[in-house]
Amino acid sequence: MTESGEEKGFRELAAARGLRPPAEIHVARTLRQLSSFFSDSFFREATARRNGFAQRTDPRARLLAVLAFLVSVSLAHRLPVLLAHAALPFAAVGLSRIRPREFLGAGFLAAVVFSSLMIAPATLNLFREGEIVWPLLPLSRGFRLGPYAAPPVIGVTREGLFTAATFLLRVLPSVAAVLWLTLTTRWTDLLRALRFLGLPPLFVQVTGMTVRYTHALLRQLEEIHLGKKSRTICRTGASRERNWAGSRIAASWERSLHLMEEVSDAMKARGFTGESKFRKEARFGPSGWGILAAVVVFCAGAHFL
Repeated sequence: MTESGEEKGFRELAAARGLRPPAEIHVARTLRQLSSFFSDSFFREATARRNGFAQRTDPRARLLAVLAFLVSVSLAHRLPVLLAHAALPFAAVGLSRIRPREFLGAGFLAAVVFSSLMIAPATLNLFREGEIVWPLLPLSRGFRLGPYAAPPVIGVTREGLFTAATFLLRVLPSVAAVLWLTLTTRWTDLLRALRFLGLPPLFVQVTGMTVRYTHALLRQLEEIHLGKKSRTICRTGASRERNWAGSRIAASWERSLHLMEEVSDAMKARGFTGESKFRKEARFGPSGWGILAAVVVFCAGAHFL
């Protein structure tokens, strides 16, 4: 395509003034991730509508089963018991027709990486003595920092590995169980199940409104940045960018206050009394009692291993 005279003149003027076209910055990458947040939310709704074993059971039974599993995992101390508990949520994921890639992308992979990095220092003999099973760094000369004295050989200890295994076998199955619940349960059904447990109506209402406001705020941030990007020709200084970001934060805060007042007035005008109305649910069916009994029996039997 041939460049017009106006475009050529603009480029020459920008080069003479030392202006550069806007580059890909961290904000743009962050907002792309925010955009994917909405698609992930719709994807989870689609996952919850699949014809899997868990999706056909009562959401209240699923919630009670997850709570029973979390309590049982927290009470387990021996590795065989924890290993038995770890098999249950992954089996439930498979029965729910959730693909491994979907499960990892929902947050389980991030939980694995974060938990491993957090517990890795506990495997070394830097802070707690133990039997070294894998020496890493021999120190020819003693190292002391105040009252702390480093061991002559830094390595992985048997006691540290036991601590790390116990931690990971508690955290990761718990995360897997919670992710299984969120991937197989629609948000409205989950709120109704929380209300079934007897939680205060204010707690359920605040939880639901928080999620809705988070979606609205993320969408607003994306629109603000896209509007600025479409009107930006060349890069600006860091101070001007900070001033613009501060002004948009203040504008977003003011807009959020107005939105809160408008939503509150609209809800009061429609007779809202502070408690969300859900349709009256029937008692548990055979599938609900079945999944709840299976989880309780499995967790109780695992403690006798």
